[in-house]
Amino acid sequence: MAKNLEVAALTYDQIIALQIEHGSQRKMADALGIPRTTLQDHLTRLKAERFTSRRMKEARTVPATDEIQYFIVTSAQDDTAIHAGFWDNLNAYAAFLGGEVIVSGFTYNKSLFEDHAKVHAHYAPEIVPFLADNRILLGEGLMVCAEMNTLPTAVNPLSGFDTYTSDRWGIFPHPKVHLKSIPTAKGDPVKIIMTTGAVTLPNYVQKKAGIKAEHHHEIGATIIELLPNGKFFVRHLLAEEDGSFQDLRHYVSQGKVSWADGVEAITWGDVHWEKRNHIISAACWGAYTDRDPFTPMIDWLRPTYQFIHDLTDFEYRNHHNIKDPHFRFKMHMRGTDSVEDSMKGAADFLKEIERGFCETVVVESNHDLALTKWLKTSDYRDDPVNAEFFLRLQHRLYTAILNGEEHFQIFPWTLQQYEDLSDIVFLSQDDSFTIAGDIECAMHGHVGANGMKATPAQFSRMGKRSNTAHTHSASIFDGNYCAGVSANLDMGYNVGLSSWSVTHIVTYPSGKRTLVTMHEDGLYCAAVSEFAQLLAA
Repeated sequence: MAKNLEVAALTYDQIIALQIEHGSQRKMADALGIPRTTLQDHLTRLKAERFTSRRMKEARTVPATDEIQYFIVTSAQDDTAIHAGFWDNLNAYAAFLGGEVIVSGFTYNKSLFEDHAKVHAHYAPEIVPFLADNRILLGEGLMVCAEMNTLPTAVNPLSGFDTYTSDRWGIFPHPKVHLKSIPTAKGDPVKIIMTTGAVTLPNYVQKKAGIKAEHHHEIGATIIELLPNGKFFVRHLLAEEDGSFQDLRHYVSQGKVSWADGVEAITWGDVHWEKRNHIISAACWGAYTDRDPFTPMIDWLRPTYQFIHDLTDFEYRNHHNIKDPHFRFKMHMRGTDSVEDSMKGAADFLKEIERGFCETVVVESNHDLALTKWLKTSDYRDDPVNAEFFLRLQHRLYTAILNGEEHFQIFPWTLQQYEDLSDIVFLSQDDSFTIAGDIECAMHGHVGANGMKATPAQFSRMGKRSNTAHTHSASIFDGNYCAGVSANLDMGYNVGLSSWSVTHIVTYPSGKRTLVTMHEDGLYCAAVSEFAQLLAA
């Protein structure tokens, strides 16, 4: 009886520690001199007290304050070693920012008799003080779903979570890095859900599911910046082999934070310059404004390359409205139905965004190719405003055919009639342009395998990483990163629910990448937000 009373005084943590020390519940019970069932009954009561379903569902609420708040969220597998270098760097960065590190655990059933409940699992001692098991609500628009326990072998870890966070952005613990844009009512803020990456090393059963999951395992985290006005920014922090990582202009290595020289590339969301948003254009390039509210993104990040997708919307005669007489009459009454004016504007835009430190690469895109389609399918006799321009371009095309100019492109040739664009690279549809080792950046995303209609997921199957655009909806699916749009989110021809966002792909020299989403005011990170506030003051 005395032994039973002595055991009843033990806490849950003490019992778990003794169980680890003795190696099993049976050996622990023998050492204490009590029946194993007595030990199990007491442990069950303690679990019920400590880990109630109500507690698991209780949310921690973090309101916006007068200061910018920083949170770094990652995930960890039970009974698995951490990446020590990355963990040290995460904590160093959190200390530098004055932020909080949050770790959400997940379990992986490597043993037939393993308990699936994450709250009963054992984690590396370094991360135990940082573990969170409840969901966390940050401000009014973001939810960290730390209660979630998804198998690390899940092929699509975000499957089924479209509505799980209601109208909030959602962050889910998982070692595979995915991101998905969820359609919302047009005019409502964009909703994005994403996974975190993990702080623990790959640890999988060497069967098909485990081997596949190990290939996609990312040592990584997400950083959240919560502003005083309730807005937030979220980006991925993905580790290099030694655990170093870059976050925009900060580089964190060996526990120290330094200033990075710049980034490898920015793949801008589709430009559609005729449908430009002046605030976004100013935020990206300082274009179409007399005074920048803050340093444009290109000048702050200083990319070696910038990739331009859908430079022109070809609004005046594009496939969305060429057969719409009402739209064409509207263009006529506004005096904006000159295709040549559209091409001149595109050339001027390219000239304005050029930088000496950065090579501009124009990726051949479906809206740019609309110029060729117009020349192939339209009748100049029905379009007097554009007749002379149409015939001029048509003559140049036929000359190219006569001269055997197999690789002639009418779109860049047209733009070069108005500006010196000799330093700009114009890609054709089947070109290749790789950066940071093996990231293919020459595909717009409108043509899939064997000429079929494409989806971003399709590009993840080619065995090489890729940066694409076209969909206007940001996404990460395995090796493919897809940008959003850099223009107005309402272009007239997109009706109904929308998953569009102003999102760009930032690629670092290491080959690691992140998606950067801009708010309607052009702000995209806390550092720029602070600078804008200082200017306003």
